[in-house]
Amino acid sequence: RASARARPRAESAERAARRAGGQIRAGAMGGGTTVVLACLGIVSVLVLMWMVVPTEQTLNATFPNVVILAGYGTEKIEPISFDNTSLPELDDSQAAAFNGIYQFDPLFYHKTLDRFIPWEDRGRVDVWACTMFCSPFNRTANDVKLALVHRTPEEKKNLWYLIELHDDDVNSPIILGRSKFRKVPTYRSPWMTVTPGGDIKPRDLKDVHLITAWDAFRFDTPLKWACTGAVLVGGVLFWRSRREDDD
Repeated sequence: RASARARPRAESAERAARRAGGQIRAGAMGGGTTVVLACLGIVSVLVLMWMVVPTEQTLNATFPNVVILAGYGTEKIEPISFDNTSLPELDDSQAAAFNGIYQFDPLFYHKTLDRFIPWEDRGRVDVWACTMFCSPFNRTANDVKLALVHRTPEEKKNLWYLIELHDDDVNSPIILGRSKFRKVPTYRSPWMTVTPGGDIKPRDLKDVHLITAWDAFRFDTPLKWACTGAVLVGGVLFWRSRREDDD
């Protein structure tokens, strides 16, 4: 009889132990998920800060630290040299390599840059160097650099250039494309091809544009409003679910 009474107690204790073990494993998994989400959040904040920090420490800063070039690769382009000499055209697959992330480089230097921008004019020039996911079309020359250049040659004349620079190349810097003139400095400019002049007219590059992390905070489309609302609602629901689990 004693053994018969002890058996249910043992089974009951075993079930309780299993439940406790399950709760411990669930708690460990929940803790691991929290750590992963926290790490992802920290990395996201660091990346966002890297991308949105302005190039100038002023309240009216014009450009962020990082710009993203997109849209090349849908059509061929015809580059020119710094002195307006026509160069062999690049097909769309070659041009697609220019798309990517460019970071502001206040100390950018290349010994051929002075051919295109005299040293005394460097104060009116800002340069973003190719950093990630982009590459020049000539990858075998010495000291090859790909860069976005914002220039203000005259008052109320602002434009961007995409240039490639090579050592020991009489054509360097090579001009791959440029934006249209704007009265104020902005990265939201339409782009066009470059030409040596004469009867050759430039073509609009309708797909080419610059993107920055600042655009995420420019609530100018219904999609951005909807995404912001979805993120806020999702964050609140996640926080409430975590609180219920803790209770």
